[in-house]
Amino acid sequence: MPNDSPFTRGDIWLTDFGIDPENPEQAIQRPAVLVSDDRLHHPSLRMVIVVPGTSTIRDIPIHVDVGPDPTNGLSSKTAFQTEQVRAVSTTRLVERLGKLDPVNIATIDEVLRNVLNL
Repeated sequence: MPNDSPFTRGDIWLTDFGIDPENPEQAIQRPAVLVSDDRLHHPSLRMVIVVPGTSTIRDIPIHVDVGPDPTNGLSSKTAFQTEQVRAVSTTRLVERLGKLDPVNIATIDEVLRNVLNL
């Protein structure tokens, strides 16, 4: 059955994480990569699972650093913070920036398997 959702695994979206985080949670608008399976992106569920990004590069092994390119739509080098993986409402997705390349999405998958002990 086709899924008419505008959300696809590997997409990078400008995401509004709100203004009232609990330290060390991420807040404000920032890029995030969709890591949930496309079957979760059914319009009636209105939820996706994302890994937020930050422009603060800390060289932490569980962060996946991605440079900007025409495909991903990032404006600066971004560290995707796998320890911050979370489910968010699709109403938090502000604008599609681009798509993460297969190598980096595979890297995020592997790091998530380790972070979540899967």
